[in-house]
Amino acid sequence: MDIFLKKIEEVSNESRQYTQKRKIVALLNKSEKPLTIPGICKKVKLSVPTGTKLINELISDNIIIEFGKKETDNGRRPSLYKVDPEIAYCIGTVVLLKGISFAVYNLEMKEVFSMQDENFILENTESCLDEVVRFIQEAISKSGIDPSRVLGMGMGITGRVNSRTGFSYNYFNFLEGALTDFFSGKFSFPVHIDNDTHVLGLAEQYFGEAKNIKNAFVLNLSRGMGLAIIANGELVVGEQGFAGEMGHIQFAESDKLCLCGKRGCLGTEVSGYALEQNFQQQIEAGESSLLLTQKQATQIKYKDILKAATEGDSLAISLTHNIGFILGKAMGNMINLLNPGVIIIGGEFVSAKEILIDSIKSGMMHTGLQLPLRSCELIFSSIGDDAASKGAAAIVFRSLQLI
Repeated sequence: MDIFLKKIEEVSNESRQYTQKRKIVALLNKSEKPLTIPGICKKVKLSVPTGTKLINELISDNIIIEFGKKETDNGRRPSLYKVDPEIAYCIGTVVLLKGISFAVYNLEMKEVFSMQDENFILENTESCLDEVVRFIQEAISKSGIDPSRVLGMGMGITGRVNSRTGFSYNYFNFLEGALTDFFSGKFSFPVHIDNDTHVLGLAEQYFGEAKNIKNAFVLNLSRGMGLAIIANGELVVGEQGFAGEMGHIQFAESDKLCLCGKRGCLGTEVSGYALEQNFQQQIEAGESSLLLTQKQATQIKYKDILKAATEGDSLAISLTHNIGFILGKAMGNMINLLNPGVIIIGGEFVSAKEILIDSIKSGMMHTGLQLPLRSCELIFSSIGDDAASKGAAAIVFRSLQLI
């Protein structure tokens, strides 16, 4: 995988050819359709003889493959070329409070293997870190992918993360060095990390509803909540990578104690954790729900409540609707501040989008100014359950300019 990963430190004819080959591979991998040799040469600014030589070498190395002929009105039809999508892979891993997922993607960002452990519990301990390593090692083994063909692994992890330095500050912060250095030492490929919400934002930016959108919000609403901000086409990470902690903004009207130690954080009213608490409080106050025929109130999780809401449970609908309204009021304020063109709701709450969409819009009307509201579209993520792992993998391809 020298063509992708070799470090070029000296100026020479060989290094110049490596650089030119990388430009060719990057162009073909980004292109939505295969290209002819003259077309490739024109885009990477090479002479046709030089470009032909380099492309033939890439073909000999099985990196580029012929992909049919270009239709022409007359004369000989030129060959079309693309990168072999199975020549290399990247890994996307997501480590959440409850659950860990692993996926392998080829150069076309198509999933070729995936594995999850929904019983995983994230803890800031050495034993938990060892468990993460074992899980990834087992997943790589089961995938059947040759590790030498892996260009890298992107990891999304909950909590505060500095993607530039590779440090995680909430989990596995007992290491002497960066978390990326630890994982890179365990595997034969480079490792990149970022916050789980940021990787969801990347997934939407490259493969989802935010593609070709300059200014967008991507809200990660599951057990907790976070916000990925795309401004002028770039993901905003902040000075140390902590941008987007919307769940800890003091938008809430309650005095509930947040997990961060402060009171009134938005996440205490808008999150899966809040939905569970609200459900239990209503049951204790005498409300009823069909969910109680299946489990005790303390055993019911936010995913159960969201599912019940979509199936018509009155209490579940009311609680989900209320969360949407509070979220909408907060988003209206954010719209006034940053004027996004699109707000994308992602995470587990997408399953209740039919209940949430009107309540969120209603809340936004209470706080948002009319002009920025009119130019902002509210939509729900369509990528699917693998959005976060796909975004984590995208970190690798983005670093190599392959997407």
